[in-house]
Amino acid sequence: MKKILIWDIPARLFHWGFAASLTVAIVIGFLVDDDGSRFQLHMIFGIIALFLLVVRVVMGFVGSRYSRFSSYPLRPMEVIGYLVSAVILKTRLYAGNNPGSAMAAVLMYLLVPALFVSGIGFGGEAIEELHELCAWGLLAVIGMHLAGLGWHTFRHRENIALAMVTGKKMGNPEDAIASAHPVWGVIILIGAGLWIAALFASHDAKNATVKLPGIGVTLRLGESETEGAKSGRGGDDD
Repeated sequence: MKKILIWDIPARLFHWGFAASLTVAIVIGFLVDDDGSRFQLHMIFGIIALFLLVVRVVMGFVGSRYSRFSSYPLRPMEVIGYLVSAVILKTRLYAGNNPGSAMAAVLMYLLVPALFVSGIGFGGEAIEELHELCAWGLLAVIGMHLAGLGWHTFRHRENIALAMVTGKKMGNPEDAIASAHPVWGVIILIGAGLWIAALFASHDAKNATVKLPGIGVTLRLGESETEGAKSGRGGDDD
């Protein structure tokens, strides 16, 4: 076995962009007062995470070998066997995603749209509670994923997190992908960068709105400054 190319540049760009946008959204969501204007960034970075996920779904059907959903080892017995062996034995090594990381990815891919739908301000208190539940669920999945990476690194002496930087893992030569697809990486980087820049440019902090580029839908990001001022004056009058 030797170092072989497993993750192309588009896959690595998605991984780190998705991780960064979720991290910012989660930190702001838990630490910033939801009545403040800075909380709007929580929703904006959540939208960015969802946008990147849409790109990832496309890659899941037309991307490189290990980016495709068809490569995910998610047969129930295989997942159970992998999780059991991870505790008591050294697990089988997979060229791409192992059952644990594949399951974590799928759960995150489901929770992010659920967070978006439950967080855009429709449905009242019950939907707000669902949003919070999904947020804690996402945190739990991320925590288990990071723990799994650490445990794998310890048991197998293989830093698989580094593979999402270099694109390379230990494996058999026949399991390698043929190209890192740098051209597609540049196209995705520029396209995503322009979309995200347009998203921030359309953000109206005073009215607490943002328009989704290319879609034309305007979303409310919470209470506007004007509404907040009115609410504050009403409280003083009382």
